[in-house]
Amino acid sequence: MAVLGGVTKRMRLCLIFPKSTFLEDPMVFPPLGLWWLWSVLERAGHEVCFIDMSEHDLKPKDIPRGFDAYLVSGTSPQGREIRKLGLEFRRRGVPAVLGGPHATNYPRNSRKYYPLVVRREGEQAVLKAVSHIERGMPLEFLSDEDLAGSRNGDREAAERYQQGIIEEPFVADLGSVPIPNRSYADHYRYYLADEKGEKRRGTTMFTSRGCPKRCDFCDSPNLWSRVVRNTPMPKLVDELRQIRELGFDAVQFYDDILPINPRRVRELCGHLQAFGFIWRCFCRVDIISKHGGKEYLKFMHDHGLREVLIGAESGSQKILDNIHKETTVEQNATVLEWCDEVGIRCKLSFIIGLPGETYETLEETRRFLRQHLIQANRRIQHKVDLCSYIPMAGTPIYKAVMRQRGDGADVDEEFDSYGYHPGENFSDFDLQWNVDAALMDNFFYEPEVMDEGVQPDEVFYKGRMGAVRAIVSTSSLGQEELQRARDEMEAEVRAAGISY
Repeated sequence: MAVLGGVTKRMRLCLIFPKSTFLEDPMVFPPLGLWWLWSVLERAGHEVCFIDMSEHDLKPKDIPRGFDAYLVSGTSPQGREIRKLGLEFRRRGVPAVLGGPHATNYPRNSRKYYPLVVRREGEQAVLKAVSHIERGMPLEFLSDEDLAGSRNGDREAAERYQQGIIEEPFVADLGSVPIPNRSYADHYRYYLADEKGEKRRGTTMFTSRGCPKRCDFCDSPNLWSRVVRNTPMPKLVDELRQIRELGFDAVQFYDDILPINPRRVRELCGHLQAFGFIWRCFCRVDIISKHGGKEYLKFMHDHGLREVLIGAESGSQKILDNIHKETTVEQNATVLEWCDEVGIRCKLSFIIGLPGETYETLEETRRFLRQHLIQANRRIQHKVDLCSYIPMAGTPIYKAVMRQRGDGADVDEEFDSYGYHPGENFSDFDLQWNVDAALMDNFFYEPEVMDEGVQPDEVFYKGRMGAVRAIVSTSSLGQEELQRARDEMEAEVRAAGISY
């Protein structure tokens, strides 16, 4: 709240999650990031409304009027929808703020459509953005000339760009962040199957932020840092109680690596069991192998763990080494076997088209799928997700290739300070993509630059066979060959009755 002439001003703010056109059912997982901000803003005394554009298939013009400001947060697959919202608010002449992963990774083009852009964590930055609006400070958009100038050393253009960028230090004490406002959680449909196959209704939660690993295709450290920050256990217990009282009895944890700290996990498991939750998490096979292997998995299963998502990425050790995954193909197979024996469902995620992909590495992935999933005699029906690699800003692969090509090197946005290994160069990454490097930042906002009319949601689409489009190539394989290989693998996996 602001104090103007002795009068306290309470702002009416609308939080907006853009439409997810790339998903068959977008109303499964809620946008927790916005719900954290919901709590932060309400604690600051503001009136807050929340809208998920997918729920009623809303168009930007359908958004209610009468708010003092609109706050949008989304991911890059929602880029076109983010752009449409920005244009609508500019047309109305109302303040709008953009945050979230897309704003973090593509801040320059975001400034073309939003006068204020919040990068990385938003709990502190959103209050600064709202204060900026309250005080009537200038709200300027970048022109195409400003965008070009801010990249090419024009000091005035760079200053105009920076005036609309808000970035605060990472929150050191996650105990200071209020529990997300989940009053809208019952509008989402996430279910987790228990040991009898019965679906139990769940919602999502974080217990920590940050990932210490260095996978070259991942932008998580750019969003959260490589330092793992834990929410204090008493705060987690309060949050679990909130979730239980809302009627949920399953939890999807979104921590990058929930099992990374066994002592903390054992304490958390006691609380999960006390509340009667079953749960799902992301994990890494090297972490499981390091901290007790099958016995560690069994302990978590005994305390409600029913499904894990494992980033296997490839059946080729060469590819895993190329991307600094720091795991082995053997570990992927072993942990899958352990999970099957213990009773935990595995969803293995593979990425086709990573740096150095060849006919041989693709065949290794195909053999892994056949040997360990398609033709294996498993107690549990495990899952497989086959993705086409998308070069995302905020990742070492993207940065290294852009540097080599002499485009997109925004030196003021280097992220080595967030834990990336410095000195990567193009020789480390045998990869190209069919979008001109100078236009890569425009990709999600300007779909017309794509070759052959490929649209952004097509390269992210999940669910419908044949809808995914590859945009990368290697020295051995072209875009069409990579796409065909992915489609063939998916057809074989689905024919075996394995879902995604």
